[in-house]
Amino acid sequence: MPLFVIVALVIGTGALLWLLQRKLSCDRELVRLRQELAAESQRSRDSENQQQLLFSSNPYPMWVYDCATLRFVSVNDAAVQTYGFSREEFLEMTLLDIRPPEEIPALLDLMNQVHLGFNCAGIWRHRRKDGSLLFAEISAFRYEQDRHPYELVLANNVTERKLMEEALRQSQASLQALVDSAPFGICRTSLDEDRFESLNPAMLTILGGYSVDEAMGLKLSAQIYSDPKDRGRMIEVLRRSARIHGHELSLLRRDSSTVPVRISGSVARDAHTDAEYFAGYIEDMTQQSVLEQQVRQVQKLEAVGRLAGGIAHDFNNILVVIKLSTELMLAQTTPDNPLSKLLLQVSNAADRAAALTRQMLALGRQQIMQVRVINMNSVVSETSRMLRRIIGEDIQLVTNLCDTLENSRLDPDQVGQVILNLAVNARDAMPEGGILHLETSNVDLDNAYSLEHPPVQPGRYVMLAVRDTGTGIDKSVLPRIFDPFFTTKEVGKGTGLGLSIVYGIVKQSGGYIWVYSEPGHGTTFTLYFPAIMAALENPVARSEALLEPGGQTVLVVEDEATIRSNVRECLQQLGYQVLEAGNAEAALQICDGSLGKIDLVLTDLVMPGMGGYELAGELAQRHPEVRMLFMSGYTEDSAARRDILLHGSAFLQKPFSVADLSNAVRQALGLRVFPA
Repeated sequence: MPLFVIVALVIGTGALLWLLQRKLSCDRELVRLRQELAAESQRSRDSENQQQLLFSSNPYPMWVYDCATLRFVSVNDAAVQTYGFSREEFLEMTLLDIRPPEEIPALLDLMNQVHLGFNCAGIWRHRRKDGSLLFAEISAFRYEQDRHPYELVLANNVTERKLMEEALRQSQASLQALVDSAPFGICRTSLDEDRFESLNPAMLTILGGYSVDEAMGLKLSAQIYSDPKDRGRMIEVLRRSARIHGHELSLLRRDSSTVPVRISGSVARDAHTDAEYFAGYIEDMTQQSVLEQQVRQVQKLEAVGRLAGGIAHDFNNILVVIKLSTELMLAQTTPDNPLSKLLLQVSNAADRAAALTRQMLALGRQQIMQVRVINMNSVVSETSRMLRRIIGEDIQLVTNLCDTLENSRLDPDQVGQVILNLAVNARDAMPEGGILHLETSNVDLDNAYSLEHPPVQPGRYVMLAVRDTGTGIDKSVLPRIFDPFFTTKEVGKGTGLGLSIVYGIVKQSGGYIWVYSEPGHGTTFTLYFPAIMAALENPVARSEALLEPGGQTVLVVEDEATIRSNVRECLQQLGYQVLEAGNAEAALQICDGSLGKIDLVLTDLVMPGMGGYELAGELAQRHPEVRMLFMSGYTEDSAARRDILLHGSAFLQKPFSVADLSNAVRQALGLRVFPA
């Protein structure tokens, strides 16, 4: 066999073997590949089953929607349960169907900004089938399938959490509103860093108007405490007891003035930084200091008033004896008698003593006010005529009276005394001349004014201003100007009672008085009296046709024997028959046995046992025809005296002259019977 044939056969056999081996290898590889494909297919199916299981059984609502049409493609069981729509209903709906209409524009804007991959869309409101709304926290994953965009959405129902957050926010807002609107300062300060950490608007006001940023930058010990040592003392107290209550000190305001405050609070540690801080309340004590000063002023006046009241009754009784005795003696002496001049001096001294007693009662607010509805303008006009003679020619008197001034219920004589006293003070403050202004007007005092000027009550007032261009009053003296017996005048030129009397009359009249003065710029006294709508009351005109003494019988009821004797002698000289009683019980016995012979009972109000007012009430029951005339120098039972005046009954103020006694008795005999 030829060689090439043999070679060919050999080569062919090898190739065949190689081909056979190769085929076997390929078959094995094919089997392996088929096995791997089958395994991969199984894994894929398992993965899909797992994904489907995760989707379907996930406790959070999930869905897939078509990004082009927004139509739901698939929803899980949790979505069906949470939203109330069936699966079939979901698949007929779009994403817009579960959104409130007002939020759809924002949703469409958001859709244009979403990219492939994971997206966190935040918290949105979703609509359930029953119309209720829930808050859903949306997490989404956008992907493409067959080059078409879809999005897988997980919606976490955070309604309860959202409601709790909203409740917390509202609670915090309410708390912050309470802090911001609190009438007292609230602050938190760092003990280590010596600065504010927070403070409310009231605290800024107390400090004089700092902004928040300015206040936060202040060093407390140097720029807030008027005494830098006060902060150290307060911290020592806090470290000992962890809290303080009612700690009083002074703080510096923005304008470097001081403000008295009362601090209460406690020290604690910050939960995050472990730093110590103080949280507390700061009360502005300025108004309380003013009130305390006013209380002290009232207490001073009350002390003087009690002193005056304690001696007025006995003192006036003594003056009655002096006055009547001197007048009885004067009636028995001729003008050229050497004793006549001395007796006149005694009588005048008694008058001055009586005037001093009335002043003491006025500053103590214990005098009886004979009030009626008046117009302040008439009092100012009437007093002005007298003032022109008192203030002198070198002082110009200017009045500016409101044409529509409202009325007030006041004692015109006492108001005139107030104007007179203020004018005399103004005159003394203008030794080289000047201008004295008297002004009236109607004013409305609002809540803001009352807060700045305690104890003023808001309302409608008649204002009287007395202003001079004199030397003014130094600030150090201003707090004491209403003190009894306080004066800056030279010895012998002032008693120190003028402004005290003014204060007492104003307060007893239900009014308020404020003073503003600067050295070299004059002084202004501003008085406010409550305005009323009632019509003017004219004083009751006295009858000119009074009865003449004609033997009428007068019963004098007075526990002081000397006064009783003096009054009896005066009445007898005036032509009356006089009976005497040392007390009310004796007076009742005399009236019961007189069988209607007594025309008038002249009784003191203050007596041991039954007083004069009670006696009058008893006589009104037993002997209603008997007329009454009351006399008194002072009594703590001011209500009785007011009732007497309101009933229109006759009243004789001790001490009195013979002429006063005569007129009072004549008038009482011409009046009606004292009502029961």
